[in-house]
Amino acid sequence: MKALAGGWALTGTGALLGLGTTLTLWAVGPSKFDPARSCHYRFDESRTFTAVERSFPPRVTCVRDDGQTFEYLSSTTTLTSTVLLAVSAALVLAGAALLATTWLRRDAVPAPPPSGSRAVHLWLALLLGLALTFVVTGLGLALYLFLGPLAALFLATPALLGAAALAAALDRHAGPPRPGPRRRGTTVTLGGALLGTALVLATFTIDALDGWTPPTFLLAVLLYPAIAATQHFLPSPAPTTQPTQPARP
Repeated sequence: MKALAGGWALTGTGALLGLGTTLTLWAVGPSKFDPARSCHYRFDESRTFTAVERSFPPRVTCVRDDGQTFEYLSSTTTLTSTVLLAVSAALVLAGAALLATTWLRRDAVPAPPPSGSRAVHLWLALLLGLALTFVVTGLGLALYLFLGPLAALFLATPALLGAAALAAALDRHAGPPRPGPRRRGTTVTLGGALLGTALVLATFTIDALDGWTPPTFLLAVLLYPAIAATQHFLPSPAPTTQPTQPARP
């Protein structure tokens, strides 16, 4: 229990520190919609600018039309935010690794027959998919676009860890009567989130899929019960038998 508590403490602290840092950079940085316009008004309203943005280390370089460059963020802001983001990411990853190794290591105990039905499990997985598609895929992509990839990491990692624990509880209640509810719950959570996010990203990057965003979100939601249903049809592992000892004379 101490290892699990420590893992959650590391993950939560890193996520909050990281999100706070990215929000501060968003507040003091240029407009995300038109950073070149912000450069124009800050440095020289008589010239035109282009802006080059970097997520890590956080930096916005304003390039004037004559080639001269200006840094929108001060060196102190860049240095401080770089250190804070690096520490935040390290805390989140260390906490997630500690949680995963501790939590999954205790997954070999034979599970009793579930009290629910397969249909209940699929409906619960559908509701979980609906929540995760909104939080991880929807909000995660929004943070990625406006605050950078690290902000999406700070949101998605704690959400996925909590959802994996919830999916494991749903599996124990109505999943297959076999050992491994934590592994199956993690598979439903990570598989649905990764595949769903990849599908939604495809609608933004492939011109042929323009206008398919709502159906893609619906398909992303349906991935979770589809993975859960597949687990019900997988064959059960063969029971292990202990070698018999010869009878003593």
